[in-house]
Amino acid sequence: MVQNTRAGCSYFGVRIARHVQRDMADLAQRGYSGVLHTFSENDLAYYRDTMAEIVAISHAEGLFVQASPWGLGRTFGGEAESRWVTLHPEECQVLDDGRRVAAACLNSAAYREFCKEWADWVLECGVDMVFWDEPHWCIPDHVGVDDPARWTCRCEHCAERLGAPIPAELTPEVLAFREASVASFLGEMVQHVDSRGGRSAICLLPVTEGKYGISDWNTVASLPGLSILVTDPYWKNFGEPAGTFVRRFAKLLRETADRHGVGAQLWVPSFGLTAADIPELVDAINATREAGVTDVWTWGYEACGHMTHLATPDSPQVWEAVSAALTGVRV
Repeated sequence: MVQNTRAGCSYFGVRIARHVQRDMADLAQRGYSGVLHTFSENDLAYYRDTMAEIVAISHAEGLFVQASPWGLGRTFGGEAESRWVTLHPEECQVLDDGRRVAAACLNSAAYREFCKEWADWVLECGVDMVFWDEPHWCIPDHVGVDDPARWTCRCEHCAERLGAPIPAELTPEVLAFREASVASFLGEMVQHVDSRGGRSAICLLPVTEGKYGISDWNTVASLPGLSILVTDPYWKNFGEPAGTFVRRFAKLLRETADRHGVGAQLWVPSFGLTAADIPELVDAINATREAGVTDVWTWGYEACGHMTHLATPDSPQVWEAVSAALTGVRV
């Protein structure tokens, strides 16, 4: 059993070092012990050394640093665009109806090499943990396809891995292949990071069925080299009540992580919440800890009040509430 006691927060949108330093000092003063920095394709292209400076600033404040592949290839979580898919359309996923869409295929050898290059860079920046955030197959409306019934992938890379053309119907066998492909992709990434002396965390979507769920979390938790298994049950995204939804996945997370001797980490939202949501937010944090998960993080800094898409008028109040609940410190 691996247990970490940590309170962390994501941070993104600022690349000016003196402003980052102020905010990292603020996190430390509030009692946070960890920060997750987003490392996007834009950062890789234009902020390579700046990101190393940001990691060093965070460490100087005593913070444990995680790195997220924010929007990489449109196969991970995050509100960031992918230039890689523009430059490599032939490596992108194919819908069941034959249309190619702007999301890299997880079975593409070229894309896997790109993800390894990204991992090498963040490790060179000095991060403590590579955080593989919400790896998933293409979600249609994320790439401009207004038809949720569509699914991927039926490209030549997938056919090669399966050893046969991918059927046009989403059969149980196709669902199993999709899950196995995600596990294969993650296994290769974790092994690569481990070979470089780094550590990996994998954040699974809080779904165990349907087109985007991993039905058996043991397949991911058992990957050689994995350090932490993570999930992020953002109840409002799924139209679920906070308490029962978070308790369900906190329990699944803790039991699965313990079974394989890896750490367990859970994220709660502070984005998109109003003052009326604060009691549910506190209940979610309490439910997580009651399940034995003590490594608890929130997305994101100042409740994402700086980002129109994720902010609410109550973001400042939510930020104070989530910080106090996670760290026990009131500023």
